[in-house]
Amino acid sequence: MQARITHLDGMRGLAILMVIAYHAWARWPELLPYVAATQHLPLFSFGWAGVQLFFMISGFVIFMTLDKSESYISFLQKRWLRLFPAMLIASLLLYIAGGFFPEWSLMTPYAKNLLPGLLFINPETLTQLTGISFHSMAGSFWSLYVEALFYLIIGAVYFTAGRKFCLPALILPMLLLSAASVVKSLGYPLLVDIISKLGFIHYAWFMVGCLVYERLHGRDRRYHYLLVALALLINFSYYVKNSGAVALIPLVAVLLFFIASFRMTRIQHFLSLRLFTATGFISYALYLIHENLMIAMLIKVNHIIKSDTVMMILPPVMVIVLSGVAYLITRYAEPALRRALQKKRLPATPATGSDV
Repeated sequence: MQARITHLDGMRGLAILMVIAYHAWARWPELLPYVAATQHLPLFSFGWAGVQLFFMISGFVIFMTLDKSESYISFLQKRWLRLFPAMLIASLLLYIAGGFFPEWSLMTPYAKNLLPGLLFINPETLTQLTGISFHSMAGSFWSLYVEALFYLIIGAVYFTAGRKFCLPALILPMLLLSAASVVKSLGYPLLVDIISKLGFIHYAWFMVGCLVYERLHGRDRRYHYLLVALALLINFSYYVKNSGAVALIPLVAVLLFFIASFRMTRIQHFLSLRLFTATGFISYALYLIHENLMIAMLIKVNHIIKSDTVMMILPPVMVIVLSGVAYLITRYAEPALRRALQKKRLPATPATGSDV
């Protein structure tokens, strides 16, 4: 399995590079004039599908973590220790940096906005539940809210009903979301709003990863494929409704690429290139900090440099700098904080990115 873990580390690197490309050259034309010339290029405009790659990887490795956990509480502790240290460090970094970038309103230097990330709860849900207006410290945090809830659900099912019920349990929230209009007609609009913000629509991608893992271990069943096919149909319908049929192109592409990577050594060798594995090592920290800091720096620099041509080639420079920051977080700050939270001395071996 080690070769597969290596290529999954490289896939994390590819995924974060896709997301960065999307944010740098396609996501913000209203803030960065040069993006008007690059936003429709598929290499950049489809980069958002890197998040779906992350979700499939998480689905694949989740059973590894579950199998190595003694209990539900132990599993949640492992997940929390995996996610929280980097989130805390990144959130504080973004909070401190916010005051230096008043040009971009999304750099929110308000202490209350630390809460969604540190609690791994969608700020819109927090706002609905408390009546206090919350915002994320970074827009990219949204996928962590989805992932954290996924861990809560699949862990609860695994340690109560058993692993054979995990995939069926994941389809239920998607079906609930599909029935939201009926629930709303019964007079529960607030409940529908809360459900719609929980990210259940993305569970199809976790399910793909879970199924691939189970297949590799000979535990796949025919009904698993039916469940995953239904989940993907629901997910695809959502994207077609909100973004048009063209959204199916990157979604199908990353789906096929993920599956093929477990069968084709050529893809595994490609993903094992140092560029991808090294980026995969820092992918979590880089994912947390890249969008806000990169876009904020680009906006500030754009006030000085008026050339769109020059601005187009600046994102890689910004990413190199941020990659250095992400490396320091991943290699030193995150393990130190994790050891402090565990309240015991452990070998200072950094996380490999295997997420287990």
